[in-house]
Amino acid sequence: MLEITGLQKTFLKGTPNEHHALQGLDLTLPDGQFVTIIGSNGAGKSTLFNAIAGTFSCDAGQIALDGRNITRMPEYRRARTISRIFQNPLMGTAPNLTIEENLALSYARSTKKLFSRAVTRKDTDYFRSLLAPLGMGLEDRMKTRIGLLSGGQRQAVTLLMCTMVPPRLLLLDEHTAALDPVTAEKILKLTAKIVAEHRITTMMITHNIKDALQLGDRTIMLEQGRIVLDLSGEQRAQMDVAGLLQLYRRESGKELDNDRMLLTGE
Repeated sequence: MLEITGLQKTFLKGTPNEHHALQGLDLTLPDGQFVTIIGSNGAGKSTLFNAIAGTFSCDAGQIALDGRNITRMPEYRRARTISRIFQNPLMGTAPNLTIEENLALSYARSTKKLFSRAVTRKDTDYFRSLLAPLGMGLEDRMKTRIGLLSGGQRQAVTLLMCTMVPPRLLLLDEHTAALDPVTAEKILKLTAKIVAEHRITTMMITHNIKDALQLGDRTIMLEQGRIVLDLSGEQRAQMDVAGLLQLYRRESGKELDNDRMLLTGE
């Protein structure tokens, strides 16, 4: 379970450009819940992820994972139980290492074993069994440097690296935004499949309102560092893009003016 209480973060404090990125944000995620997160630029989405991952310290508030206070825990220690995939397919992998070496590195880190470049036959067979269901033929390219893969292939491998030993929390930071629509849909289906199979507590940032309402089992919307909408159950199941925009207008008293969200929400 993830419990966030009263989280606050202000950038450039005391300057003319002071920005209150998180304003007393409260959020609780039960084990296995998959929540999608939407919001315009500057709403606090990436700031929230950075706070959870430990990229920086917050000004106030508390973050607890499985009942353990991790608010002051350094980022490298949180990485043992929190996995994160970024928008850029170039992040999260070692481009000069092969597919199997990247998988071995991630597997060793997750299982707290020393990493050896001498990947065993048993390791290779295990990695092939993970890659084969992707339907990308990567199980036959284990010796290929990962930097030579397409963006979609690389994100698929990154997703496997982050979940082969299921984390306590998975953060998906617009992980399909840089991909073409066909590849993005494939990665989203793979994401949903892996998350469901392992019941991984997951948070996914997206600008696509339609995806936000279709994936997972809960959708929250941030605005100026606060949660302004929190949809789940029957309310979410019956919600469409037009209905969400209408609800946003009612709750915030203004129109959504983010072109990227409106265009991808069609």
